[in-house]
Amino acid sequence: MSIHFLFIFPKTPLVLLVILIYNGCIAALNNESNDLKLDFNKDVGYQPTELITENEDSLLVLSMLDGSFIGIESLSGQVRWKLKNEPAVKVPVDTTNAIRPMFLPDPKDGSLYSLGIGDGGGEKLPFTIQQLVASSPCRSSDGIFYTGKKVDTWFSVNWKTGKKQAILSFDEPTCPVTLTDNMFIGRTEYNIMMYDTRFQGRHWNITYFDYTTQAMPAEDLSQYEFVHFGGSSSGRVTTFNRRSGVLLWEHNYGSPLIALYTRHNQELISIPFTSVEENTLDRLQFSNMRDKLYPTLYVGEHLHGLYALPALIGHPPELFYARVLLIEGPKPPLKNENVLIGHYKVPVNGHAQLQITGRSDAIISSGLPHFNGTKTSFKDVTSQTNQSVENPELGWMTGVEIKLLSLVVAALVVSVAAMFFYVKTQLKEFQQLSQQSSQGSASTQDSSYGVSAISVELADGTIQVGKISFHTSDVLGKGCEGTFVFKGMFDGRAVAVKRLLPECFIVADREVCLLRESDTHPNVVRYFCTEQDKQFRYIALELCAATLQDYVERGMYNDLLSKEEVLKQSTLGLQHLHSLNIVHRDIKPHNVLLSMKTSLGQVRAMISDFGLCKKLQTGRVSFSRRSGITGTEGWIAPEMIHGKGRTMCAVDIFSLGCVFYYVLSGGKHPFGDALRRQANILFGEYRLTGMNNLWCSLLEKMIDNDPLDRPSAEVVSQHPVFWDKLNVLTFLQDVSDRVEKVDVSSPILSCLERGAEIVCGQNGDWRLNVDEEIVADLRKYRTYRGDSVRDLLRAFRNKKHHFRELSEQAQMSFGSTPESFVDYWISRFPMLLLHSWTAMQFIRKEPIFIQYYSADYTFPPAVKYGQLPQWLLEKQELESNITEIKDETNKVKKSPKNLSSKRRSNDEKIKEFNRNKRRCHQITELSSNDIDRDNWLKSGREQGAWRPSKFLPNKEKKIVDDIVWVLPQT
Repeated sequence: MSIHFLFIFPKTPLVLLVILIYNGCIAALNNESNDLKLDFNKDVGYQPTELITENEDSLLVLSMLDGSFIGIESLSGQVRWKLKNEPAVKVPVDTTNAIRPMFLPDPKDGSLYSLGIGDGGGEKLPFTIQQLVASSPCRSSDGIFYTGKKVDTWFSVNWKTGKKQAILSFDEPTCPVTLTDNMFIGRTEYNIMMYDTRFQGRHWNITYFDYTTQAMPAEDLSQYEFVHFGGSSSGRVTTFNRRSGVLLWEHNYGSPLIALYTRHNQELISIPFTSVEENTLDRLQFSNMRDKLYPTLYVGEHLHGLYALPALIGHPPELFYARVLLIEGPKPPLKNENVLIGHYKVPVNGHAQLQITGRSDAIISSGLPHFNGTKTSFKDVTSQTNQSVENPELGWMTGVEIKLLSLVVAALVVSVAAMFFYVKTQLKEFQQLSQQSSQGSASTQDSSYGVSAISVELADGTIQVGKISFHTSDVLGKGCEGTFVFKGMFDGRAVAVKRLLPECFIVADREVCLLRESDTHPNVVRYFCTEQDKQFRYIALELCAATLQDYVERGMYNDLLSKEEVLKQSTLGLQHLHSLNIVHRDIKPHNVLLSMKTSLGQVRAMISDFGLCKKLQTGRVSFSRRSGITGTEGWIAPEMIHGKGRTMCAVDIFSLGCVFYYVLSGGKHPFGDALRRQANILFGEYRLTGMNNLWCSLLEKMIDNDPLDRPSAEVVSQHPVFWDKLNVLTFLQDVSDRVEKVDVSSPILSCLERGAEIVCGQNGDWRLNVDEEIVADLRKYRTYRGDSVRDLLRAFRNKKHHFRELSEQAQMSFGSTPESFVDYWISRFPMLLLHSWTAMQFIRKEPIFIQYYSADYTFPPAVKYGQLPQWLLEKQELESNITEIKDETNKVKKSPKNLSSKRRSNDEKIKEFNRNKRRCHQITELSSNDIDRDNWLKSGREQGAWRPSKFLPNKEKKIVDDIVWVLPQT
């Protein structure tokens, strides 16, 4: 293995040192075993009883479709931690206009399904994504070309906190450190591209992620005490007791479940589960467990495209079955058909064969050995038998590793010396280049260093440098230090060619290095190649159609991409850079590009120009300013100019906040005109004219003068300004459900009701802002306080749940779609969403709210100087007094000596309450229009109303029984 590594990695002393240390670690681990024969019946290092019975390690790890790893308690399903990764599958197609035929991946095991034209469910390909990548390049017998690649990485996750740390990749190879609380997880990224030779322009791209795990042995699986079910289209997960059939817990984790693991030492053990249709999942806990379930293929949609997931349903699959014609007619013409979301019949197995390019075994049949990407060790395979197996290569490997271990000490000395010499040489070269740049000239002998190709001018004036070609008349832009950007070609693909002078080579090397590391994200500009001749260096980048400045000032692509979508995608690109510890340091409208329009009409926003980017050191969140002030004037964060403290990723958030306002305002800057812009930034003087409350809450924090008060890119991307209407609808209903039964003394209700006079609109009564026919319908079933945010949310929730029961006129007011229903309420109460979202922040870790918040950043309340409504203050005071009286009464019962004084104290309080006519009434004094008499009496008795007669001394005249304390309406 080490011999192959020497050919793969660059031959530098640093990499040689890492490889030798890595081999030494492997040899040391191998030498700990004195026996060359492994008895797999013993299953060394794996104890199934500990896996199930160890209480402190009762951890289940859920792998979701959106890439999240969620650690939960096995007995309750409560979330311990949540870790975000790349989504399990990515199919870059327009899901709103997806057409057949097309390929859909199974996120569970990498299987591929082909949905053809017609009513049938298509077919299942006889090979998986992993097999196609292993056999790439190849061609199937039905005329489709396949090419692919895979990238392996290792990372560790703390099973207690969920903290993730990359430990081994091709970019930073290091020896894994054995940590007690860490799990080591291997991840493989498979990228497959398919091209149909029968139809020009028809191709598909699929990205699939797989993780290294071990399967639970059969004997342990038979003793496993839980049965798990996951929803095929949602994040619902239910768990039953295998023996009793009792439902233990059910939670919604926001995305469909695709894998389930438990922890054993530092490895993940996979646990089987069953994907079930949503309605069937609801009936599982009530129906007979022996009811027959029918297999189907569910075609679903998520943020990154379509997917196919085998799932069970509780009725025969009737949807999407092919209709058999009574009389056979002519075949319809071949045309594209939209893909429908839902359950299909189980596809038949395909019979295609693979033809491997450049191999003696030209045809590989559908019986290709199945390997699903899960790395199963030799021990796992043989543990299912009753034989002791001897590894024939173990003795040879042990001998080689022992020899390498004996040379480690000598190799380390040589490597350190070589590394010192290499660093010294690089410093000399850097000093020479700096001197040449300061003198304004570059020597001809150094210009040939690193030459990869000779520049040739063709007959038509095209410049050809290696694989890159361009015409000097096709100028796309100009930069500093003599940098030009031309429109050119690379390997038959239209690209943007960036030409740099030798003075910029060091900056170019850094830019290329960071591009290679980060261009896997769709919202980061893609890098293709670098060429160099005797005069210039050329970088081929993804060709884009416009900048964000063109989008705002010239209206380019306004019809294809909304402002919110442009800003969301820009934030996601910056979030990806920050996740790689890369700080851009020059975010501005000119550096946010819009891609070329695809055949499906899609346009992406991408972060570009990495010339000023800086990579943070491992374990650091900031960097020094020894390199000076970087960025473009008017977009630079104040801390970069002040020079106080160390700068961090927050400098990009500040610039991004200015870009947000620039897009939303149609070209304006929050800090004024260009002449005084940077000065206003230093003093924190800005204006957010024309922004609604929701946008202001985000922009004010993004451009805050204090970098520690700015949210991260991840927090920005989760803000409600980017939510769709269905997400807003779900959130407000969840808030209403959460506060429905809370006590008046609960801090949750106090946070929600504080500032109700502003949230409820005109005169502090939300009923005045709602149409009369809707108010009349609300009065039919119960009463609502006009000055209560909880009652406003209750009305919102009830009318959504009972929409069909509304009058025809009320339904017309709300509209026929959930979007119009949300618009009706939000347009009348613009503060409702922001106020509810900020009020629920302190319980953001509850399972119902995890999907709506990110990290631990807290936004200020929507109503900064709000007060509690009078009815809530009175009810809180009432409950406090009742509690005090009950406590005193209990003390009197325990101490008879103080009975008379306690009675006098109670008498005084009763007289005080009776004098307050605003709090205590007789039933005959109530107007029939205020509230129904029976409901009023019932609420007083059931809600713990205080009757003064209960606490009067016997010698006093007893007050009539129909005097009831008036409670706030619920």
